[in-house]
Amino acid sequence: MKSCRVVAAVFASLFLGLTASEAAACSCGKMSEKQQYSGADLVVRGRMKLVTYGVPLPAPPGDTPPLRITRGDFEIDKVLKGKFKDKTLSIYTGTGMGDCGRLDAFLGAAVYYDDDKFAVWEFGLSKAEQGGQTVYFTSICDYMKAPTPRQE
Repeated sequence: MKSCRVVAAVFASLFLGLTASEAAACSCGKMSEKQQYSGADLVVRGRMKLVTYGVPLPAPPGDTPPLRITRGDFEIDKVLKGKFKDKTLSIYTGTGMGDCGRLDAFLGAAVYYDDDKFAVWEFGLSKAEQGGQTVYFTSICDYMKAPTPRQE
């Protein structure tokens, strides 16, 4: 298992180091927005309060350091699919430089946190167990709805 994690970390580092187009390093199967939505474990609507880059992914103690990724602290206005009781949620994603992450969307959402027209986003999330914790992830392969000026 350790060797798999090391190989995965090396593989991810190589892709992050590449400056080629994002499509060359990360691609998703063709899916409609409806398919992306239905494939999500949880879909939430709300505002991105804070984005932290370089946080360690929750993982069990081991010999290899945990992967460092992006975490967004998301304030939930409404749960559109699935069940989640709290009003805030930590959402994890990659950088978008070969790892299919949504760092750009997270930053855009956080910049407009107080804006009436552009603050509310929807993210489709995948749920996983990491280091004994339930964590939620999103990527460019998952459902997302960015705000438009006509959004209510």
